[in-house]
Amino acid sequence: MFSAVHSDRSGRLVVAADYSAAMSDGSAIGPLAHAVRLPAGTDVVQLPGRTGIGLDRSGRVRELGSGRFGVGAILPIGYLRMALPAYEDDLSAPPLRPRAYAAVGADADGELVVGAVALDADAGAADGRASPDLVARITATQRDHPSNRVLRQLARCAKDYRCRAAANAFLGRHDCALPVAAPRNERPPEVLALTDDADASPTEPAAFKPTPEEVADAASRHLVGEGTVVAFGRACEGEPLLAVRLVEAAIVGIRERTRLGTIHLETNGSVPVALRRLCDAGLDSVAVRIASARAETFEAIHRPEGFRFKDVRASIATAIAAKISVALRVLSLPGLTDRPIELDALLGLAGELPEGSSLILSDLSADPQRALRIVGAADAVVGMEQTLDRLRADAAHLRIVALPRPLVRR
Repeated sequence: MFSAVHSDRSGRLVVAADYSAAMSDGSAIGPLAHAVRLPAGTDVVQLPGRTGIGLDRSGRVRELGSGRFGVGAILPIGYLRMALPAYEDDLSAPPLRPRAYAAVGADADGELVVGAVALDADAGAADGRASPDLVARITATQRDHPSNRVLRQLARCAKDYRCRAAANAFLGRHDCALPVAAPRNERPPEVLALTDDADASPTEPAAFKPTPEEVADAASRHLVGEGTVVAFGRACEGEPLLAVRLVEAAIVGIRERTRLGTIHLETNGSVPVALRRLCDAGLDSVAVRIASARAETFEAIHRPEGFRFKDVRASIATAIAAKISVALRVLSLPGLTDRPIELDALLGLAGELPEGSSLILSDLSADPQRALRIVGAADAVVGMEQTLDRLRADAAHLRIVALPRPLVRR
């Protein structure tokens, strides 16, 4: 049994030993029964204006008291949230900043634990944001390439927004983001963000539109070094399919410079015709991002502009027909993803992917209680543990990972 943890008014974390840790599954509050020690790189943050909830000695749900705020853990790459924090929402307060909050408790030794599982043991190796030489490498790269605006933008992303894939551009390893300042065609509600909180925390898009040559130069520099993947459509971007001419020309330019590595695209799948052009230009892999495999839920969360879920399905079919590597990036939220109707729809869509494709599981960034109100009340959920078990059993032809994998390892 774990003890409840809350934050005081100063932001200090406090273990409430008289209460057991509680969690929310999105439909009800219960004990935090399954948790792991807080992984390295986890941030534990206060939920301002939200009174923490625990369980008393008889197991009843209790508020922890005035000034005792709930807390949530923001997990590093490679972990998947299983439970939401338990707290009393104050509807008069502003929404929580959309982040991937997970339930927190403390074990018998007073060590913090989090309601999560280790999903992808290899993913952590692709995160070099804590590297002691990162700043020096950024400085040296900018000195050597003073006119490349893509590298200048990536330097800002790495330093100011802690973007993992931007940092990799200077560390010369794993995957590297390629910002192209693409416009957006999704307007999700303010209580959620269609990004992976473990990857970056952007607050603004790229501030310029690069040329294809600038993108190709930055990408080929990464791939000719020790990098394995260059990727369009990462956290700060809009929809790269809306910048198809630039991305298409950049892909051609990359392949004129090097045949090494994997050219990857993260997309909402809104423009199948544009995706076909990128496949023809030399795109190697694509991950289509969804918060739901049901049209009704997808459109309530993503709020697409100028496309519908049928276009997303058409893009998946286009990628399969082009015989490039295909992945579904599922933005997971306990209380939504583990609803039986949602899980069945996800398994149905996953069943259409070829053998060896990937299911990339990420945590949806949200004010969880308010985000769940958008999609309406649900019957009892099956729980994230059972959801993960079913995905592994019924979509066994897919690799379940936290990051896209390069097609060629070096």
